[in-house]
Amino acid sequence: MNMKKNMTKVMAMGMVLTMLAGTTVFAVDRTATNDMAATGSEMDVKEEGFVTDSGKIISVEKSGTDGVSVVEIENKNGGLRFAVDANSLILDRKDGSYKTVADLTEGMEIAVVYSANSPMGMSLPPYLGSVTAVVANADADNMMVGHFGDDLTDETNKLQLNISDETRILNMEGAKIKLSAADVKNRDALVFYDITTRSIPAQTTPSLVLLLPQAEEVGEEMENEPKMQVQMMVPLREAAKENGYTVKWQGKQKPIVLEKDGTSIEITLGSAEYVVEGDMVMKAAMPSELKDGKTYVSSEIFN
Repeated sequence: MNMKKNMTKVMAMGMVLTMLAGTTVFAVDRTATNDMAATGSEMDVKEEGFVTDSGKIISVEKSGTDGVSVVEIENKNGGLRFAVDANSLILDRKDGSYKTVADLTEGMEIAVVYSANSPMGMSLPPYLGSVTAVVANADADNMMVGHFGDDLTDETNKLQLNISDETRILNMEGAKIKLSAADVKNRDALVFYDITTRSIPAQTTPSLVLLLPQAEEVGEEMENEPKMQVQMMVPLREAAKENGYTVKWQGKQKPIVLEKDGTSIEITLGSAEYVVEGDMVMKAAMPSELKDGKTYVSSEIFN
């Protein structure tokens, strides 16, 4: 009788252990699923070679340099300011058409793509020179910048592209030729997409793919870029002190005077022109400005 009771206890214990084991396996599987979901939500955080930023345009202003406008966007990261001109690539997310500076308006949601090596100013919000591309009306889908290999998977193994006949593939030159999935292989690209699978890598059929310049093209572009597009906006007082200048503030309506070893520089707020030694008129890449109680000027003034 005792042996029979013991056998019953052993069998019952075995059933409990089996149930617990099954529950443990299920819990592990669910955790793995959550990890994949978290991975999917971080797809557009880290890029290799290129960086993206997005936000709402709050101003588009012409600078003191002919043909150049400065666009400012606001977002949760503190915003960004950057320069665009007639040669800037501006693409409309809605229909894939190429646009001009005149099409960028206040209140528009845009995405900006630029090289990870681009110099950035110390102003708030930070000032960037030229950008690789601007995408207008960019608030419709998710976006990601990445380098996609032979199987159209990005090098971080987070996203794989399934190109369809409805996917628009465009390049930086605005070419009218029809591009295919083969053109995306082994290229850096900006991708817009909506639904993804819950897999690793996540798979998606992108609505729009913009092919970005090759690494060597980016290097040449930065080397050949006009000087006015790579200057930075810097806080006047900090930059003046660092370069040994004293600053004389005479009010908003009069020039700010910098002096060092008998040399003077006069800077007028809102103007890209500055005067050296009282009669030599020079032109900076960007106009000086007063923002949040602090004056910012183009860094070349101190070169």
